[in-house]
Amino acid sequence: MDDTNDDPVLARLDRLTDSVTRRLDKLEERLRILEQDNGEIINLLIAVKAGLEECAGEIAMGEMLIDTDDADDSPSPSLH
Repeated sequence: MDDTNDDPVLARLDRLTDSVTRRLDKLEERLRILEQDNGEIINLLIAVKAGLEECAGEIAMGEMLIDTDDADDSPSPSLH
C-alpha cells in the first residue's frame, strides 16, 4: 500500500521535492551555459590583448625607424 496516497502531507512533500529538483536542474544548466560563455569571453579578451601587444610592438618599431631616419637626415655639426 502506498502511504503517499493516504497522507496528503507526504504527497505534497513529493510534489515539492519534484519541483525543487526540476528547478535545480534548470539552474545547473544555466550555470553550465554561463561558464561556457565566460570561457569564450576570456579567450576573446586574450586574443584582443595579444593583438594590442602586437600593434604596440609595431608602433614602437615604426617610431624607432623614424628616429633613425631623423638622425640620418639631421645636418652634421661643423667643426669650425
